[in-house]
Amino acid sequence: MIPDGCALAVRDGAVCVVGEYGDVRSDRAETGVYANDTQYLGEFEVAVTDHDEPENGWDRLDRRAGPDGVTTVLIGAAPGEGRGDARKFLVKKNVAIDGDVMTVETTLRNYTPKKRVVDVELTAASDFRHVFESPGFFTPRDPVHRDLSATDWKGGSRLAGTSPDGTTRSATVQLAGTSDSTAETAADAVRTTVSRTLRIAPGEEASVVAMARFGPTRGRVDLSFDPSVSMTSYPGLFDAAADTLQALLLPEGVPAAGAPRFVAPFGRDALLVGFQTLPFAPELTRRVLTYFAGRQASTTDPETLAEPGKIPHEGRRGDLPALGRSIRSPYYGTVDATPLFAALVAAYAEWAGEDAITDELYDAALGAVEWTVTTGDEDGFVWYEPHDHKHGLTHQGWKDSDRAIARPDGTPATPPIALAEVQGYAYRSFRGVSDLAAARGDDRLAERLTEHAERLREAFDREFWLPDEKCYALALDADGAVDAVASNQGHALWSGIVQPERADDAIGRLLAPDMLTDAGLRTYSASHDAFDPLSYHRGSVWPHDTSIAAMGCARYDRADAAAALVGRGLNALETGATADPGHWGFPELLVGLDDVDVDAGRARHPDSCEPAAWSAGSAFGFAQAALGLGIESGMPTVEPVTGFGSGQGLGTTEVTLHCHGRRYDVRHSGDSTVVTPTGRAAGREAPDGDHDHPEVTTDG
Repeated sequence: MIPDGCALAVRDGAVCVVGEYGDVRSDRAETGVYANDTQYLGEFEVAVTDHDEPENGWDRLDRRAGPDGVTTVLIGAAPGEGRGDARKFLVKKNVAIDGDVMTVETTLRNYTPKKRVVDVELTAASDFRHVFESPGFFTPRDPVHRDLSATDWKGGSRLAGTSPDGTTRSATVQLAGTSDSTAETAADAVRTTVSRTLRIAPGEEASVVAMARFGPTRGRVDLSFDPSVSMTSYPGLFDAAADTLQALLLPEGVPAAGAPRFVAPFGRDALLVGFQTLPFAPELTRRVLTYFAGRQASTTDPETLAEPGKIPHEGRRGDLPALGRSIRSPYYGTVDATPLFAALVAAYAEWAGEDAITDELYDAALGAVEWTVTTGDEDGFVWYEPHDHKHGLTHQGWKDSDRAIARPDGTPATPPIALAEVQGYAYRSFRGVSDLAAARGDDRLAERLTEHAERLREAFDREFWLPDEKCYALALDADGAVDAVASNQGHALWSGIVQPERADDAIGRLLAPDMLTDAGLRTYSASHDAFDPLSYHRGSVWPHDTSIAAMGCARYDRADAAAALVGRGLNALETGATADPGHWGFPELLVGLDDVDVDAGRARHPDSCEPAAWSAGSAFGFAQAALGLGIESGMPTVEPVTGFGSGQGLGTTEVTLHCHGRRYDVRHSGDSTVVTPTGRAAGREAPDGDHDHPEVTTDG
């Protein structure tokens, strides 16, 4: 997904795929500057040429990527047989994004005893293609003809492309300290070159800033994501996860699914991040709920699979949707986002208080749960058929690649299909919205949803249980149970649909060697003929998948199992976030290998987005599982898991929880856990009578 030698700058809904030499060059299909699902620049190269040695090149010395952008350090290549004294310059390029502006600040330091004269030349080019036309990220769609133009602009040029829908997108390019530029327009791209000369004294440095401003403007993120979570055994991990989620936030206030190709709101991904981070940062959860409530379908459209009450799978921008060449603006091809939305509204009420649920959110939750009820069969099972559209999805759960849902021998499931985890989400939504309805005095609805939940739970246990495997099936299809052992049942545990007497067997099957790697759970059992550790969903390891299963184990009081998953998951996240400063860490998925030559489960998958929002959110999901968080009588409960064995434990864990308008500081170390109320949460008034929360201390 991210080419070797490249790195990402991500902020405010824009992403720059930075090339090996610290800028954007046209020699890689993936490199470019993207925003609003448009490649605003396919080239943004800052070339430095020494007058005395114009043929001399550059070697990369260092690279760092993170919330402040991408910094690349270059040194002048040694000509001939020269050693260190032949390298004249050190060049540092820092790529940063701020709202609708990207900058490349180039700093040169002269390490010679004489004045050096260098030319700095900025070359920028674009065809303003949609991201779906980019061969680096997707199977490219047929290109759209756009009218391209270039005009002079203060120290640079304004490049523009006008789509057949009449929308003009532009990139205004400037190099500080220059007044002249040249531009040319061809049939397939528009290009500009801007240059200036620098004179650098011995031992001194000089900087020049290249800037690109994109239009139409979209603005900056106005939400600060700053949860307070730390574990001494994982120093810096939770700060890195928070920085990553902040960087992935879109101007709408919801996290993009992942960079570089999924910088857009995805319902399932954002909702699961809302669950993962809820106790620590409820404002993000509220933003996610508000955003998707505003995009809930109210009409039926077979092109986009919209139906009243449904929550979108994906919402894309750019010109292809307006031209009828994309159905993803928004696209409702999912059966899991809708029950997840209703369940998250209920979970938010549990943590924030029922008074935090506006009438609009409550009505949206009712619409979502009503869709879930009416879509279900007589048992309550939610089924789907492949979307018969050239741009539609075959599978509509989180494992949505074409060959994800298969029997152990690789035979594809026969539609219609009912996924194990989706039934769990439906169950959780029924129970949660039932509680909300009861709190609002709608006892009839509360009773109806409770009955739906219990009928679904009984049917799930009856139809999905695999006696020989002692676990739940991946799915049901037209021929019966899809009897593959997969990670989906971890989500079922998290939802609460699993009967208590089945939980130990299901958890034991998840922790068997064919499912568990050093980095967490495989998506599909290694004992099956169809297992493929290099596939997207049939044997790979997804951090968010493991974090949800860990929370599920904690729900059923299996501290040993939760500890096994938490330890592996956090270790894998820490490895990814700290091992290579040129990568963000928090990859979407890992290769599900167990091999003496490969660190089991920790090899980055070549098709992975990095960073991915729900992988960064997984750090907080693991923290929830590790602390055994819950709610009782409007107060947080904390029951930390034990049993990390002789390996790395949690060390001292300190978090701040937000519950019913109050903050609670939690400190866990060894056998001691102290929960201290510290005051009202920002922007919330404590409910009447909610002012006498004593400090709670547990030992053992």
